[in-house]
Amino acid sequence: MRKICFLVLLLVGFSSFSQSYNYAIYCKDTLTSPFMAGRAYQDQGDRRAADFIRGELTKNKVELLGDNGFQPVEICVNNIKDAFLTLGKEKKTLQLGEEFLVAGFSPSCNVELNNVKPFVFSTKASLDKIKREKLASKTLVFNIGELSYYDIVVFLRKLSAEGINPQLAIVQGYDKIQYSIGRNSWQFPLLQLSGKPIEKKIDYLALSIEADFQPHYQSQNVWARVEGTKYPDSTFVFVSHYDHLGKIGQTYFPGANDNASGVSVLLDLAKYYASNPAECSIVFIFVTGEEIGLVGSTAAAENPLINLQKVKFLFNLDMVGTGSTGVAVINGQKERRAGELLQEINSENHWFSKVVLGEESCNSDHCPFVQKGVAAHFLFTYGCEYNEYHSVHDNGKELSFTKHIDFCNLLKEFVRRYK
Repeated sequence: MRKICFLVLLLVGFSSFSQSYNYAIYCKDTLTSPFMAGRAYQDQGDRRAADFIRGELTKNKVELLGDNGFQPVEICVNNIKDAFLTLGKEKKTLQLGEEFLVAGFSPSCNVELNNVKPFVFSTKASLDKIKREKLASKTLVFNIGELSYYDIVVFLRKLSAEGINPQLAIVQGYDKIQYSIGRNSWQFPLLQLSGKPIEKKIDYLALSIEADFQPHYQSQNVWARVEGTKYPDSTFVFVSHYDHLGKIGQTYFPGANDNASGVSVLLDLAKYYASNPAECSIVFIFVTGEEIGLVGSTAAAENPLINLQKVKFLFNLDMVGTGSTGVAVINGQKERRAGELLQEINSENHWFSKVVLGEESCNSDHCPFVQKGVAAHFLFTYGCEYNEYHSVHDNGKELSFTKHIDFCNLLKEFVRRYK
């Protein structure tokens, strides 16, 4: 009889784990579908994602806060609606997302070049030596290597601040091109190329960009809560951004690991706590606008729907679909007691090979809350099984979520034990 009871309990536990994993995969697959349009600010991708999140919370009987779960957030964004590029003597049409991209701050333009000799930069020294006034209305080519994309953007911003606007800036040398959405619109386009197709001369180039600058786009955060059974006024908070990079033409950026993974964990946790309330209340915040400068989390921290002084601890989850190598805890050194509890729990259960406590950093959605005095960690998982980021390849097809159950258990145990 005891053996039968044990087997029944084992099967129930396995079924529960399986349901959790399958639910997370369902959420990830839905959020990365073409219907979501990259979860940004064209075709109401952000609203479609927010509606899905709210629908799942309602289905799982999680209390919605705010205006039926929504908190309005105004966003300033430059949408790239479409882009086309033809390059070389053969006038080859390049594939958007694979062979070229345009920076999110690029304006609408039609540029055609024939037999043009550009200014070419490959070193930081070359940027320092050039007389910048020569670059007005010219074509500039930057080779990634010693020069980082950050170096190049800083240089171009200096030019723009001095009123020196090239006709076209080109960055080449990428293995995989990464995209970033634009918060404003520049005076000239920036083209990104895979490989190094341009050497000393541009035989032919035709670039067409259609951009739509939206200074007052209306987006939204989504808030929900499961009230605590013993200390309802004391709160743990989980935050994840649901926005991603949107789409350009018919090419969209799925954003599986960044950050459908974090949203899937939050939805799974919300579903769990709705049926298994903790002693303290649990609040879930799904924020918009992370990719253009933590806009949603800033709005949430500046205009909170809860009392931030009653928050025991906050976790920001971003890019948590892997874990074969371990878990990184940003702000782990600052909030060391909480970080060491995570390490202790993991050591007892051997869920991850390591939990690494990182330094303080204002690089994700925990930061606006930390600036309001909230104790917080930013968690991400890492491992060589999946390395796609900010590209069309972050589609989740190989994002296995193999550590999903362990990651959720780590967080649940922290909530249970943290005093």
